[in-house]
Order: sequence, then structure tokens, then C-alpha cells
Amino acid sequence: MHVESFRFLYIHIIRLGVYSSSVREGGERAVVRGEDLISLLPEPLLCHILSFLTTEQAVRTSVLSSRWRNIWKWVPRLELDSFDFTNDKVCVDFIHKFLALQGKPYLREFKLTIDHDVFGSEASLYEPCLGRVDMRKLERFQVENKFGRGGGFDDFRTPLTLKACEALVCLKLHFVSLNDDLVSLSFPCLKIMFLEDVVLPSDAAAEALISSSPVLEVLKICLSRDDFVVALRVCSPSLKSFTLKRVEPIYPRGHSVLIDAPKLEYLSLVDYYHFRSFEIISKAESFKVDVDVEFELLTDYLAEKKIVYNLLDNFSGVKDMTMSWKTLQFIYSSHETNPLPKFHGLTRLRATMRLNASPELLPVVLESCPNLKHLTLELFFDYPIRWLSELSTVLPSCLVSSLESVEMESPVTEVATELDLARYFMKNSTTLKKLVLRLDQSSGEQHKPGVLEQLKKYSRRYGLSRFEVLPVVPTPNPLPPGYVYVKSDRF
Repeated sequence: MHVESFRFLYIHIIRLGVYSSSVREGGERAVVRGEDLISLLPEPLLCHILSFLTTEQAVRTSVLSSRWRNIWKWVPRLELDSFDFTNDKVCVDFIHKFLALQGKPYLREFKLTIDHDVFGSEASLYEPCLGRVDMRKLERFQVENKFGRGGGFDDFRTPLTLKACEALVCLKLHFVSLNDDLVSLSFPCLKIMFLEDVVLPSDAAAEALISSSPVLEVLKICLSRDDFVVALRVCSPSLKSFTLKRVEPIYPRGHSVLIDAPKLEYLSLVDYYHFRSFEIISKAESFKVDVDVEFELLTDYLAEKKIVYNLLDNFSGVKDMTMSWKTLQFIYSSHETNPLPKFHGLTRLRATMRLNASPELLPVVLESCPNLKHLTLELFFDYPIRWLSELSTVLPSCLVSSLESVEMESPVTEVATELDLARYFMKNSTTLKKLVLRLDQSSGEQHKPGVLEQLKKYSRRYGLSRFEVLPVVPTPNPLPPGYVYVKSDRF
């Protein structure tokens, strides 16, 4: 934010009457140089106002008036990006000077982003100043080292020593290396912990860090390529959400995962999967799983297929599951030798598929979900090809006993394979009540004339109570990826 923006804010404060004012000739309102009403505001309130800004922005407010000149020095929040400094040394010197201003442990939030040219950086400079941070009253602590984004720069990982903190609520670390003194730590108020590409020194250290947070609710771990954790134990009586991401390790050592979290409601597995064993001892009754992993069988093909089966068997009682295409692709390739376990408790499934590449995949997945009620599909195609004639004629049991709702998130393509699929569900699912399709009105794709009208007749013939077509309309302003505007047309 530029100084001009603060001047605009300053003028806005004046117009609200924070400063006393008089009226010049012609009705123009001007600031009186006498009494400064903002001086009447207590210093803690001014610090609170500046705490909503980054430290760089807060420093710039010192030009607004003499009253604001030194307020930034007492803001209980430090947020810096090294990219805003000429080099790492200048950034580190500023942090040292800021921390030296503390007469007592008043700092509540510390956020540092290390972002410089990797070949001109001195990441080790940050270790001493990070060690000086008084964490006794700190509520949020975040260090993000962007050198890790490109991969292959392990020498630039920031060393970090954590200290016990009685008030810490949120801890977020990226591309740092933690020391081995974690057993004695205590974070009695910590609820959110993100450890992304963080080197944990040992199994015991990882378990101690998690166990030191008795009220932890959200945990995200991205295991580093060169971490030392072989057996990851996640034991937490309060944990509700756990995301585990694994990049491909340099030396696969048959890692294992054990989860003992009786309140766990959400589990997400992301990227590379190579665990010797994966066991969930306890979880919440209402449990949702998102599986987006790529399996790679390295040695014993049959043995490692069994590992995948055992992983999925942990989710046999899950009620809500999301599965990505790369996960389903492996499942399909091995389903003849290793059939999927039955997900008897699953009532809601969201799946991403390339149906033209694996036409039998959908029946295989549905057959493993005998009590499925709600199905959401996102369809991708390698090339236009009709696949319905190749679809298995053996109907999964959920089609004739439980399936009530089918929604297709991807718009209908020109080949209209999705429409054939919609007809398949209406014809074969005796319990279907709701079907939702999407049409992309901005792509210019042409669809078969009268197909939607035909589906409308099908919906009546088979007793479908709700058939919706949601046009995906162009947005006046770009939305983030994955967001679309939709308008509902119900038949």
C-alpha cells in the first residue's frame, strides 16, 4: 500500500470529524492546526488500528502526523517480506532493531516471508533473529521460506528452534529445519499447526510436537523429501482435521502412519503415497475423507497392491468420500487382482474420472458402494469417444437400492457423453430422485437438438422428481479457479 493510500485514509478520518475543523469561505472544510483530537485516542487503540497492516505499511503511517511517528514501534505484530528489502542482511537488521524495542514480551504475532533470489540469499542469517523472538505471549507464529517452492534447494532451509509458548494459537512453518529439542515443549492453547516441507529430526520429535498441543484441532503436514520421520504417529484427543501430504522421498524407507484421534472429522491424503502401513485406531463417527494420491509400486507388485487395499480398508465405514482421477486410475488398473473393499457406510461420493479412458471404472467404483445415496461426478476426456456401449451391463447394487441423487459438476461437452450417462442413471436407478447437469453457454459448443427435451421426458417416465440444468454463464469479473456462476433451470 502506497503513502497516498494512507493520506486518503487520513483525509477520510478528518472528514469523519476525528480532527477538529473549521469552515473556510466557500464551504471548504479545513483542518485546524490547534487541537489534534486523535491525540485523545489511547495508544493501545492506535496500535490496534495499525495491527491490521503489514509492518512495512505500519511504518509508512509515521509520515501522517507527529502523533503517528513512533506508534508503529509498539504494534504487537511483526509481518515482513524479505523481498521488500534490498538484501537479507538489511531485513535481518530491521528485525533485530524491532525486537530490541521491546521493553516486555508484548509481541502477539510474528510473520516472516523469506523471498529472495536463491543464488544471492543467506538463509542462515535468519536463525539468530528468529531465536530472539520472545514467544511467551505470542499467539501466531509463521515462517515461510519460499526457496522450497522450486525444490532442490535444501541448503537454503531455515534452521529454527521452537520454544514453549503458553498463548500460541496458530503455528505455520514452511521449508524450515527444526531442532531435536521438542520433547519438553508445551503449547496449551495451540489449535492450528501447519508443517509444510519441514524437516522433523526424528519419529519421537514429530510425535512430541503433536502431543504437546492438547487442544490441537487442525493439523497439516507435508513430509519433506529428506525428513527423518519413518513412523509418523498422530495421537491427539482434540484433532478434528488432518491433511497429510507427501512428496516423493529420495530414499523410500517404507514409512508408516498411525492415527489415534477420536474427534477426527476430516482426513485428506495428497500427492505421493508410499507407506508400508496406514492405520486409523480411532476417529469421529462423522468422518469425511479426501484421497488425492498417486500410488507407485516400486518393488513387490502384489505385496504393495495389498498395502493400497489395506489403506482403503481403513475407510470402509466412512460416510463421505472424495477420490481423484489419479487415485481411481490405479484402483481400476488393479481391481481384477485386488478388488476394492466394500464401503458399506459410504452415502456420499465425489469422484473425478476420465471415463473415455476407463469405461468400466464407474461400475467398479459404484459396486464398492452398496449404500451410496449421493454421487457427484467431474468428467474429463482425453479425446472425444462414445463409451456407453462399452459400459458394463451388470448393474451395481446401489443403482437398484439406494442412489437418490446424481450431480455432474463438469459442463456437457459437444459429444454429449454426459447426456448418455444421465440417461443411463435415469433408466437403471430405481431410487433416483434428483439429477443435475451443467451447460457451458460461453463455449459455443453445439449439442444434439432435442436431447434435453428427451431427457426431460425420461425424467417423467422414470419418476424423477427433480431434474436440473445449470447453465454456466460467463462472469463479468474473473473468479478464482474452480468457481463459476450458475443459474438453475428446473424441469
